Amino acid sequence: MNWSSVASSADGTKLAATDSAGRIYISTDSGTTWTARENDRPWSGIASSADGTRLGAVVSGGQIYLSNDSGLTWTATETNRVWAGVASSADGNKLVAVVNGGQIYTLNLGAATP
Repeated sequence: MNWSSVASSADGTKLAATDSAGRIYISTDSGTTWTARENDRPWSGIASSADGTRLGAVVSGGQIYLSNDSGLTWTATETNRVWAGVASSADGNKLVAVVNGGQIYTLNLGAATP
């Protein structure tokens, strides 16, 4: 694997990792087991809310992807850019993402819908 980023819930039970030449991997048991999620893309970063339910991941040369269900499903958002990294607020309502050689972008996502 070409690991590019990892994120954790505050208690360390929910983990997410990105492979720069592959997929997003999710663990709900502190890393004992992992499940591949989302399509093969050049993932460059991932971020998690404190409870691990809200995730944001960025693709270098692609979009930002969001999940409100601990990585089970993903929705693309934002414009294609050379995204280099992403961070999340504790509640997952806000993301900040950076473009390689470019600007910093903030996303106000609001509260998650059930």
